[in-house]
Amino acid sequence: MSTEPGTIFERRFHNRHDDLSRVTAEAMRFIEARGVGDEAVYLANLTIEEMVTNILKYGYDDTAVHEIRLRLEIHPGTLRLVLEDDGHEFDPLKAPEPDINQPAEQRVPGGLGIHLIRKLSEQIDYERCGGRNRLTVRIRC
Repeated sequence: MSTEPGTIFERRFHNRHDDLSRVTAEAMRFIEARGVGDEAVYLANLTIEEMVTNILKYGYDDTAVHEIRLRLEIHPGTLRLVLEDDGHEFDPLKAPEPDINQPAEQRVPGGLGIHLIRKLSEQIDYERCGGRNRLTVRIRC
């Protein structure tokens, strides 16, 4: 699948919340400016925020600066989002499903964001390659 000029967004940023906020805002401006529909914009935002927040919270045992990579590709009918990090190996496809039938106060915290991304995305792929996690999410747009 080839991409046209101006349909790719790439950023490398550090494992800090202020960098996440900045890059997420830039990514949303990029895809909105290219006419991506509201539902795809929402899901892309959710995916970036949820997955990178998980990387920041659980991916590292140290306080060193680490690089996270985000790539967005806009294809006809599809937005492809790729996140890479050098944190602990984590395959979100293997994360347990939350029990959404229980009342909120009785549920075990966590996992709802990953659950939503898995349910709303067209396709999700994970691989561990060269000491890095690579998550690819395809979103219909």
